[in-house]
Amino acid sequence: MSALERIQQEVEQWFLTEPLLFTVYCSHRLTINPNMQCPLRSGQGRIEYNPPLVDQLSNTQLKAMLTVEMVRILLKHPYSRQPSGCSGIALKMASDMVISPAYNMAWAGLAHPDNFGLPVGQHFEWYAHRLSLMDISLEEGTSDEASDTDNADGATQTANGKQMDTGNTEDSGQDENPSTDGQDPEQTSTNDANRQKDGDASQDYTSLWEEDVFMNQELTNIINGTTHWGSLPGNMVQLIQKATEGKIDYRNALRAFRTSILSQKRHLTRMRPSRRFGFDQMGSRYEFTTRLLVAIDTSGSVGSNGLARFFRIITTFFKYGIQEIDVLMFDTMVQGKLMTLTEAKKNKQTFEVEGRGGTDFQVPIDYVTAHPDYDALIILTDGEAPMPKVPALLRTKILWVIDNAEYFYKRHYEAFRKTGRVCWMEL
Repeated sequence: MSALERIQQEVEQWFLTEPLLFTVYCSHRLTINPNMQCPLRSGQGRIEYNPPLVDQLSNTQLKAMLTVEMVRILLKHPYSRQPSGCSGIALKMASDMVISPAYNMAWAGLAHPDNFGLPVGQHFEWYAHRLSLMDISLEEGTSDEASDTDNADGATQTANGKQMDTGNTEDSGQDENPSTDGQDPEQTSTNDANRQKDGDASQDYTSLWEEDVFMNQELTNIINGTTHWGSLPGNMVQLIQKATEGKIDYRNALRAFRTSILSQKRHLTRMRPSRRFGFDQMGSRYEFTTRLLVAIDTSGSVGSNGLARFFRIITTFFKYGIQEIDVLMFDTMVQGKLMTLTEAKKNKQTFEVEGRGGTDFQVPIDYVTAHPDYDALIILTDGEAPMPKVPALLRTKILWVIDNAEYFYKRHYEAFRKTGRVCWMEL
């Protein structure tokens, strides 16, 4: 049985026994990645797996690792704002420390707070900052404080929960080279290579982690909508529920939307280092040829003052990196002529009398379909209209900005998110 079939077989059993985990799994795309150094990882709306490494797991181990990965997603660690100054290894270990007290998975190498002398029950960011203050080696992925805890059988317990044979310590007093700690040079070299591999895998594990307010909101909706928690421990349920506190902020939404647009123009280059990994990874450069279309629903009750504030916000968030911003008015058809954002800001008073018929969201969708050179579409509306049909091959990213009362945003969020991203903003 292939790795894909084994994963699908385990997940299918969740349909009846673990409905929450099954829903989280279905909210992500399962993709193959034979180049990563860990069996499973998540982020950016994907669950990636490495077939050769998955093949090394028993069915019980695979099920346990899938469960932990779904719990990690429910806690939003791959989609939260990443604490500054923390390496990928520190982030992975910090996430482990939140999860490991609830699961007995020593074989999986989940870092436990006890291994570092840290208290159980702290949150992800707290552990990440504490680990960053410790001497966490990027090569070993362990803390100097936690790497010397000896077991009675002569094995050393490492910070990531694994054990390494340190050999017979009875003759340790006769060692001429104390730096080997009782190991022969060949064994020391092997263990160092294993720790290097573990550190690389931990660093690789968090490569997809980045703040995503939209995925955070989607996970919040999943959590708030569940009535069956399956076999999740009670303390883990409380942590997951706590992760839903707060709501999506339009500032973060616009900032993330801008980032997603510019990422389409991203090219890797060896001429500059990566901000996170230095010269070990390629840096990025961007071609600022991005075009943005802002579609204004003129049938709604958006006044000139509201439009003025909206235009200021758009200018603030999209001032850098966007080559061109056009503004389109619509109700049941395109109203007036297409204008630049600068022109729209000068003539915002005329928006009050343009259109004012019904609302047809298909109008801006058809416009960007006929003009595929736009990289993104922002639709400002009160939301009172049937949802449009978005072509499956449409490459233009869509963001809905709802200016109606919050109740409408909450009631119709699910319908809007099927066609693009959505945020609520009171004008």
